[in-house]
Amino acid sequence: MKINILDAFLGFMVLLITGLFLFYVYITLDTKLFKSDGFRLHARFENIDGIVTGSKVKLSGVDIGTVKSISLEPESYYAFITMNFDKKFSFPDDTEASVQLEGLLGGSYISILPGGSDVMLLNDQEILYTQGSTSLLNLMLKFANTN
Repeated sequence: MKINILDAFLGFMVLLITGLFLFYVYITLDTKLFKSDGFRLHARFENIDGIVTGSKVKLSGVDIGTVKSISLEPESYYAFITMNFDKKFSFPDDTEASVQLEGLLGGSYISILPGGSDVMLLNDQEILYTQGSTSLLNLMLKFANTN
């Protein structure tokens, strides 16, 4: 049986690329999702267009958490979001959460704007001040219809 050197080299390259890909996935995997040393906060929004489970939560443009779950409240028809944060962050009870766009073609994220209160939010408490997403199409239509 004759071994072709080209076939062996190509097989080795496929194994090497597969290994590098798996190593890249392991390095970039958000391991904070698997840790239990964080805390979570909740928020209610009227409109969360573009927000899905796993969306980023940012403060000053820096990723500080992720959206853990999304549900719809049957009584009020508000979107109820649960967000996970690292324990090193703490927020005043007058903190504001808003839905922001990444860009014109990008996704959405939750932006956190800390308040100035001395009282801090604890685990499983709710951010009371929220602002939902704004549709760019609706805004453009409003300006186009004003004569």
